[in-house]
Amino acid sequence: MSVVKEAVSQLGLQSFNLCVACSGGLDSTVLLTALVQLGLKPSVLHINYQLRGEESEKDEAFVRALAWKHGLTIEVVRCPIEYTKGKGINLQAAAREFRHDLFRRFLRESPVNRVLLAHHSDDQVETFFLQLLRGSGIFGLGGMHPERNGMIRPFLELSKAELKAFALENKIRWREDASNEENNYKRNQFRNLIIPKLMESNPELNHSILLMQSVFRDTQEEIRKNIKPQLQQWEKQYRISFSEWTRLTMDKQILCCFYFGWPVRTIKRIQALEASELSARIDKTPIFRTKDGFSWNANFAEIMHWEFKIEEVEFLPDTFNKWEVYLDSEKCTSPITCGFATALDKMSPIGVNGTSSIFKLLKDSGIPEQWRSSYPVFRIGEEITWIPGISVSKKYLATSSTSLIIKLYKAPSEL
Repeated sequence: MSVVKEAVSQLGLQSFNLCVACSGGLDSTVLLTALVQLGLKPSVLHINYQLRGEESEKDEAFVRALAWKHGLTIEVVRCPIEYTKGKGINLQAAAREFRHDLFRRFLRESPVNRVLLAHHSDDQVETFFLQLLRGSGIFGLGGMHPERNGMIRPFLELSKAELKAFALENKIRWREDASNEENNYKRNQFRNLIIPKLMESNPELNHSILLMQSVFRDTQEEIRKNIKPQLQQWEKQYRISFSEWTRLTMDKQILCCFYFGWPVRTIKRIQALEASELSARIDKTPIFRTKDGFSWNANFAEIMHWEFKIEEVEFLPDTFNKWEVYLDSEKCTSPITCGFATALDKMSPIGVNGTSSIFKLLKDSGIPEQWRSSYPVFRIGEEITWIPGISVSKKYLATSSTSLIIKLYKAPSEL
């Protein structure tokens, strides 16, 4: 409980809308129960992958009952079978992609939303070996972070055995997934066969790896600090020249991939783009070749995990930028919501007489047609008032005489 309490106090979780991803297994059931014991009321997300027949249905029923017991709201999402099964589909990768899409959807709904996950130190060690097998650099070997892109993992300092001991002491029931004992997947092979064998020779193996991961994460932070200004500049431009890219060390290139949400294999694909060994577009990524480098245009809210914040301020700034907007609270008679535009939406932007089509504003800013319906916009009621980074409506803007100013802005990306 001390680890959870520390996470709550350090991260200020009381001020967020929390959602716990709960499978019904030991880890997530302990997390959900511990948060309730601390007086928090998170919502619950359960994903039924429909892969284990009756057992999957029993898992869903268990989580529903758990949420009902604690008086919590619950959303159950059934993952289509065709999403995880079929020729050439990696089940675990597909399942992970499916649930992370749901997490990102929840995080986009409000700047105060956070997802809590129950990964623990044993998961960290397994991740280390998986990344080692893939030839990852320190950004893979460093493992998961306690907080990153709106997802919080308060149990990373606890072992599976400690969670089980807590569950037994508090008489917490949970569901066992028999597939965890199967060795068809690399993670299960490390968990059930390789790591236990290695620990016979070195009982302190897990501790050593966790310490090494901590050092790697510290090194990551140093690299992030060094490259942060450049990353933020590229984030605004949505393009990098080949000369800039090739001057980066491999670790910095890997950081770029993590920062922009690209798979690490993109590094080799960019090399092939430069050598004209690929077409103008890298398959299954948002990256396109330009005259002297490459650019990316895609669903920015999902790929870069944009986070927006809202707060009250007393004064207007001396200078303005397109990543923040200051609204008159008295004019905002309807709720401020984040969503997406349609081809029919219009706005009266600053500097323009009359109204302009939202899609035209997006087009003029270089957003490709296929992504214009996925770019985040903010509405007051039904009217669009702000397109982050692009334009803002005149109608709701605060002035020097505004008594209560609302600042809405894109938070700096976490590095």
